[in-house]
Amino acid sequence: MEIDKVKTQSKIRVNITVDKHLLEKAKTKLNLFGGKLSTLFNAYLKEFVESMQKAPAESHHQILAKINDLELKIKKLEDKRK
Repeated sequence: MEIDKVKTQSKIRVNITVDKHLLEKAKTKLNLFGGKLSTLFNAYLKEFVESMQKAPAESHHQILAKINDLELKIKKLEDKRK
């Protein structure tokens, strides 16, 4: 019984309102998540929380580094074509 009690305390039931059309579209994708809407919602919630914990500047610098890397790769490819 004690194990069940710990599991129950780590989760809460939440009532939400969603767009019916989007929910119908999501149902076709739910097979990827075991068919449970709660699993899909948890995945989005986890991603949201992780993104909020990152500093905006950190994300910005990562994006700039990726852009610079891609620009270098494109330039190398263009040079090879010449």
